[in-house]
Amino acid sequence: MMFIARRTTFVIALAVCSTGESKASDIPDAHDHPLMTRFAGSSIIGYQQVSYDKALLPLGPIKPGTSRRFAASDVAEGRITRIAYEAPAGKSVIEVYRNFAQAMANAGFKTRFECAGKSCGNGADFSDSEIQPLLDPMHARNAMSRVLYAVDGDMRQLTARLDRPEGRVDVSLLVAQADEHQPTGILLQVVEAQAMAAGQVSVDAKAMSQGLSRQGHIALYGIHFATDSADLTADSDATLGQMAQLLKDEASLKVFIVGHTDDTGELNHNLALSQKRAEAVARALTTRYGIASQRVAAKGVASYAPVASNRDDAGRSQNRRVELVAQ
Repeated sequence: MMFIARRTTFVIALAVCSTGESKASDIPDAHDHPLMTRFAGSSIIGYQQVSYDKALLPLGPIKPGTSRRFAASDVAEGRITRIAYEAPAGKSVIEVYRNFAQAMANAGFKTRFECAGKSCGNGADFSDSEIQPLLDPMHARNAMSRVLYAVDGDMRQLTARLDRPEGRVDVSLLVAQADEHQPTGILLQVVEAQAMAAGQVSVDAKAMSQGLSRQGHIALYGIHFATDSADLTADSDATLGQMAQLLKDEASLKVFIVGHTDDTGELNHNLALSQKRAEAVARALTTRYGIASQRVAAKGVASYAPVASNRDDAGRSQNRRVELVAQ
């Protein structure tokens, strides 16, 4: 197995026992993650990749009883790749697991949780809690159940994290064997933290009107600016047009245009930037769409009114926004 941790100026590569090449026995359209190759001789039996989603990361043993919930867990968001492998015959859970764990440790991953057999609680319940929600999304109900459901409790779990300049990477690794007659199974989940792509859904004039009526304000993620600038980009035109349509439809409506930033950088700079961005939107409405200037007032509030945590890229992307607020 090889693990590659990409960094800004250098690459860490550790070859353990794998060529990293796909096999003819892999399911169609499945491949290894670019950061981590497979255990030598394994084949892919289940696969899923999504550009942005949430993944549950076990951080504690399975709770006793019938709830089948982890005593502690975390949720990671970002680009998710899930791969289920079947190891070659004769390869034990501990051999496969230690190869992965050693490669990850050498690449700089820090262990957040690790358990084996009884230290995971009920091994069968632990493995079942991880694989059951993924059997259909990974299109491998029978194949994954056959090798990853640890009926005899022979399983190991590793939850680890790598902090790198390009963004955090979370990994959940389950290695299990259903019984001595079945090969060892591997479930690898890799979550690459990244900001959710915003502005993919436009808000029309009707939706803006409804938001103002119900809540007094509405966030508009279709307004975009050049990096660290108040220059509106061309993909803002659709939302600007709908804002103008709203103001034309409702002749008595007056609004504040409020600019928001995340908390990255110096506060006074962000206050000035958010003010300039709000003014740029107001100016576009008056000069390009003929809206009377007394109907739109601009105000920048920097990071004073977040709608999500500024601790990660996903939250920061939600906080960078323009809002319409009814006067």
